[in-house]
Amino acid sequence: MIASLRRLSLLACALLATPLSFATDTPTPREMWHGAVELQYAELSAASERLEASAARFCQSPDEALRQRLENDWLSAYQAWQAVRFIQFGPVEQNSRGWQLQFWPDRKNLVGSKVRGWLKAAEAPDAQDIASDSVAIQGFPALEYLLYDDAMDEQALSDPGACSLMQAITTHLADTTSALHRDWQAFGEHYLETPDYTETTLASAIQALEILEDKRLGEPMGLKGAPANGYLAEAWRSGQTVRLVESSLEGLRTGFLPGLTALLREADALPLAEAFRDQLDKTLVQASELPPGLVPSLEDEEAFRGLQSLYLDISQLRHLLGNEIAGELGLVRGFNSSDGD
Repeated sequence: MIASLRRLSLLACALLATPLSFATDTPTPREMWHGAVELQYAELSAASERLEASAARFCQSPDEALRQRLENDWLSAYQAWQAVRFIQFGPVEQNSRGWQLQFWPDRKNLVGSKVRGWLKAAEAPDAQDIASDSVAIQGFPALEYLLYDDAMDEQALSDPGACSLMQAITTHLADTTSALHRDWQAFGEHYLETPDYTETTLASAIQALEILEDKRLGEPMGLKGAPANGYLAEAWRSGQTVRLVESSLEGLRTGFLPGLTALLREADALPLAEAFRDQLDKTLVQASELPPGLVPSLEDEEAFRGLQSLYLDISQLRHLLGNEIAGELGLVRGFNSSDGD
């Protein structure tokens, strides 16, 4: 994942450095967004294929080294999804693909119920069986259960039934993300020719920050009127909640910020783009310095203060985009926050 983020960061730097005011053939903001998101979907597809291959290798010859590689590839693919999660329209809406990749929030532990049900099945599923079933069994959280839930252990994961289920899920993920990448490419002409997609992209990024503040951090931290509950957090089984948040922020920097900067330059409001970039960089540093998990920090006063600082930084980022920048660009919000994807 680090290498892919570096590649995307180089793209962002190149796009941000483009002298939009002086070239006649420079890309428009929507062209910049489409190109950057295409690279993010390409990385998601490639990471999912690596995960599929890693699951096959582990099941063929289970050992500790292959288990560690499997876990690393799962996290890398999950982070690649988080990086492009701010796109909540277009091909990702088809067949509830966002929910297929990540069924969350899961207040009733449907992921656990589905996984346990398939582990008890008389016949092992294939990718088509998974594709025909509930979104609760199709994505990264179901794989997380197999890899990290207390009910599983290394021996259980290497059992034929568990391995067959894991391989079916990873194949479905690889198929879904490959189709998502292809469909985003095909979506390009419509996206570029439809002016409303400028506002749609802005509104989608604002909504992503709202979900990040309110649902992904605020609710599990107990900052939204109910007691803290770490089981509401993403990736609580693996202890990677904050790393996923960091990946979402990095995805905004590489996939969204260049087009936003171009748009604000056109509106003669470049200082707002610089303010958003600086706040985003500050927030990324804060996230990178925190422990990867959220649940342990709920019981640690110093660690919780770090989470609170991250929450406040994201709140400021949301205010900048959703109020100051949206107001400058005359954005009229067209949809509200939702639970999950």
